Amino acid sequence: MSVEELLSKFFMMLNEVASRGGHDEGLVKEVLSTFKEAMESDSEGRYSILNLLLINLDNDLLRLKPEEVIDYLLKSYDGLVRCFKKVLKLWLENYRTIIEYLDSVGVVEHPLTNVFILSEVLGLLDPLNPETYVIRGNIYLNYLKILKEYEGRSGLLLKEQSERAFKNAYSLFMRAISLDVNSYEGYLGLARLYVLVGDLENAVKNYENALRCRRTPEVLKELADVYKLKGDADLASKYLREYEDVINKS
Repeated sequence: MSVEELLSKFFMMLNEVASRGGHDEGLVKEVLSTFKEAMESDSEGRYSILNLLLINLDNDLLRLKPEEVIDYLLKSYDGLVRCFKKVLKLWLENYRTIIEYLDSVGVVEHPLTNVFILSEVLGLLDPLNPETYVIRGNIYLNYLKILKEYEGRSGLLLKEQSERAFKNAYSLFMRAISLDVNSYEGYLGLARLYVLVGDLENAVKNYENALRCRRTPEVLKELADVYKLKGDADLASKYLREYEDVINKS
């Protein structure tokens, strides 16, 4: 098995152990064995950032035996999930600055590699939470923005990468909605995704669904902008007025 397959297996089993309260000794031993095998297989250290995050950047924990690391992970499972979400949300808020910095210092790996790794791990750690899929969907949405901007600057077409980013973002937002039919963030993510690829009809549908869940200024403003792009001045004005009313009241 590849390192990636071993890590996926490790996190899925860790999730199962956590759900059982850590009492299944046989499964714990299997998790430990998979963890050791994954680390031994990672001869190039590609997942070093993952290992550091798993043990919370604590120097004392770096000296733990593998079985002690497993015990630590089980005891701090909820904290680990929150840690991954916090890291990924921070990246989403500052993705452009982070990418520019990593590019400027000449990192060997593509600066997005570890973001995608952490995204996959979060999905394995917290597989039934709509927020998890929204965070992960937004990562691919932002990646698609980066690809579109690069295409505009360079004149090169990144069709395969763009299609993959769209597909991943779409499936993650849809998963969030399937877990919660009132997922405001899921519909908003889909709407923004469709705007990015120029599918304004589907963008409108998803903005309307987002408004059904929560009538926020940002959705009203973005929906007004979409109707403006569609050439529908009346509806653009309608939503813009509602946006201004909400802003003034708040």
